[in-house]
Amino acid sequence: MSQRAQRPKKLQRVSKACDRCNRRSIKCSKSDDPSGRCQNCVDFDVPCTFDRPIKRRGVKSSRTLQSDAQSAQGAQASIAPSYSEARSQTDLGRRESLSSDPWAPAGSLWSGLDPSARSEDALSRSWTAFAIACDRTIRNLMEVYFEIVYPIFPLFHRPSLLAKLERHEHLHDRGLFASVMAACALASGRARDGALYSNRWIPSELSDPPSEVFYAAAKDSIPKDLSAAKGTSFMRACAILAIASIQNGQIKAMQQYSGIYHTLISVEGLHDEKLWPKGMTPIEIEERRRLFWSIYTLDIYSSIVWGGIIRHREAQSMVRYPTELDDEYISESGYATVPDMSGAPCPGGGQESVSWLRGWNFTTDLYRIMEHAVDELRRRAFQRTSATPFHSMFRRTSMNEPAVMQQVMAMYSSLPSRFRETPPVTGDRAKDLFGFQSANIQATLQLLRMILLSTEDLGVERKCDVAGELLEVFSKVPVEYLKAISSPLLHHLAGIGYILGSVIEGSLSENSYLRVRTLLLAMADLLHPLETGLSRATGTSERLRTQVDRIDEYMREQRHTIQAHQPTGATAQNQLTAAAHPANMAYDSTGAFGEALPHFQLPPELLEDWPWPFDSGPLEGIQFQL
Repeated sequence: MSQRAQRPKKLQRVSKACDRCNRRSIKCSKSDDPSGRCQNCVDFDVPCTFDRPIKRRGVKSSRTLQSDAQSAQGAQASIAPSYSEARSQTDLGRRESLSSDPWAPAGSLWSGLDPSARSEDALSRSWTAFAIACDRTIRNLMEVYFEIVYPIFPLFHRPSLLAKLERHEHLHDRGLFASVMAACALASGRARDGALYSNRWIPSELSDPPSEVFYAAAKDSIPKDLSAAKGTSFMRACAILAIASIQNGQIKAMQQYSGIYHTLISVEGLHDEKLWPKGMTPIEIEERRRLFWSIYTLDIYSSIVWGGIIRHREAQSMVRYPTELDDEYISESGYATVPDMSGAPCPGGGQESVSWLRGWNFTTDLYRIMEHAVDELRRRAFQRTSATPFHSMFRRTSMNEPAVMQQVMAMYSSLPSRFRETPPVTGDRAKDLFGFQSANIQATLQLLRMILLSTEDLGVERKCDVAGELLEVFSKVPVEYLKAISSPLLHHLAGIGYILGSVIEGSLSENSYLRVRTLLLAMADLLHPLETGLSRATGTSERLRTQVDRIDEYMREQRHTIQAHQPTGATAQNQLTAAAHPANMAYDSTGAFGEALPHFQLPPELLEDWPWPFDSGPLEGIQFQL
């Protein structure tokens, strides 16, 4: 055989790069693909097109240059304003008032690159191109999700999800794409709001593109015809969009996506495992169980905070709790055994091999108890109407806080100690998962207690005791966990605000006010680090301090008025009496002791800036009538 025949066949040089390689300024190489796609397009499994206009070689004439400049200005005018406008207006509420959504691809930056991208297929291609360009950011944001969101909402099986991202399966599976984009939106929003606690992330690298872009990508990936939104991924996408809406202060959007989620679970039969598809893998089963109970707790939580009906009912739920195994012990083929410290196989584990999901499932128990507490609270309000009550026909006994909390605390005491202690964050994800469970358990216990106490008739001193105990519990939780839970936790703390509000708007003695004053300042201290960094912070801590200053000034004026109308001899005698009986004196904000004021009620105009509503309506959640 000749030397010429032995040489390998030389690939011909590509004379013109495809549209994708040209846009990304990368080398366009031929491949063995039968459809003629280049190697890069084969790797990403995308169409290989040559649709861009052919440019003439050589020096352009002055007329051509002028025409090109006018076209470029027109294209820039159609693209740039919407992008810069959306980036500068991070408050979603303000963007809702615009005539069009600046982040929707059909009329913004991404569609501007392709004016024909109006159909659903074109829209999908546009977002796919966006995902390819942001591949590194997406992977980083998913790692952030597993670090700060997953401990409370473990909606993905981590090993399999990361493997799918590595294989770019989200570029071909629309439901998975919607779920990943929603998770990126939530993780990006939390990161922007100061929830990161490890040093491995640089916040500025996670903020471009901003959270709203991923939110729009997830939103546009959910079919308008919900009958086409089949499978776990679309349900999960709607669930995460609801959580992201809470983070963004978009409560109507939260209700919207919660409603879509509940529509999909009714169609899919998620509430009953007997209705699930046959032949599901253990990963799919566990993801469905985690999704169902995660959004059950969200449903109870949103009903308490913002009102509305409870769509999930535990009595109608035929779904088991997630198996108490870490993700690495769950695969498509089955469940692995967990070795204990001595090396002996121990399925599910003993004390040494306990999974963090033990604490997560206990939090679900608390929400199931809370569901019945909410029923009791609303039943009492319902009895005040003219409607005929029927609950007595079923011999339901009224619950009381001491009896319920005694049983709850017995359940809590039986938990392993690592769920009853909240150590500082370590940066080790496996260890911090337990810290997250402990912090969430504490927050949920206090919310349950507030609901139970709402059915009791408490005096001023008892209310102050309760508020003080709640604040003490939260103050002992490392602030990193509280900031990671982020905006939803502020609504937990609003319950304490309701309690203090019910005290401060009633009849007060100076001693009772001084106690409330101490609690208000303690709550301001607790809220300040949590609000720091929130893009939609309400400034509650500063408003509380301002409120205290205004009331202090009012009380100094009242004391001055009373003393001005007293005879000189009586004032001197009061001072001698006060010196002999210090208990009769009250501390004012100036640091001096003055004569204790009689019972008084603060004027309504003095409480106009109170951060929480005194009388919650049906859209503002349950009123804590303590």
